[in-house]
Amino acid sequence: MLPSPELFGVTYDWYTLWHKTALVITILFMLFYIKYKKPIQLSISSLLCYAVFYAFLGYIGARLFSVIDLFTDTGVLMDKAFIFNKFTSGRLRWYGALLFIILGSFLLHLVFKISKSAKLLDALVVIICLFSALVKQACLFSGDGCYGTYTNLPWGMYFPYGNAPNILPVHPTPLYDTLFHLGLFGFLYYWNQTGRKAYSGQVALFFFLGTSVFNFGLEFIRINPQILVGLTLAQLSYLLIFGLSYCYYFSIINKAQISHVT
Repeated sequence: MLPSPELFGVTYDWYTLWHKTALVITILFMLFYIKYKKPIQLSISSLLCYAVFYAFLGYIGARLFSVIDLFTDTGVLMDKAFIFNKFTSGRLRWYGALLFIILGSFLLHLVFKISKSAKLLDALVVIICLFSALVKQACLFSGDGCYGTYTNLPWGMYFPYGNAPNILPVHPTPLYDTLFHLGLFGFLYYWNQTGRKAYSGQVALFFFLGTSVFNFGLEFIRINPQILVGLTLAQLSYLLIFGLSYCYYFSIINKAQISHVT
């Protein structure tokens, strides 16, 4: 959307700047949230360990799906060196991060038998949702091709700079994404703090289902290539996240949890 900013003769990449900005703001919020709001009765060190665990899973998933996305987009056979280079320095894919995060929740619950995994995830999705809202600005400002299709609506935007410039007004889908997730963040934060949820894991389930449905629909006005039954890789991934969310729900919820928050 904008040319790369310069400071003291050094050109900075919007994509990297927004990723770092989103990360710093999210970490500061997380420290505030954990210390002062105390969404779960665990030590700060334990909560930070879980946050690092989920962040690591999300990072690996985002990197892995960036490589998968490149292959499905170009169909080019890639050697090991090329794959390694794209894995370590390529763009990130948010749906890959979410997919690995929900799989990590299964790992905590089924393998390590962490009894508070559902309540823990309720707290962490509030943080994840905020990061999602902020980090999408990396796509908006860098103009790397993740915008939408042509539109004549008054808020259509031009992206003359970046890796994938366009000359016609298009849907600013990263902005739609940010506005949705900011609203969802406020709702999840309030809901988790009031204690009005029916069972542990309900807030997390609402987040994963809500973001899956929204992003699945958003893909219909984006320019990503269709790879299977008229759906994009992102849509197929969000369908999988949607299904895994229900599997996670049935794996952790029992009749005792329905009646009260553990």
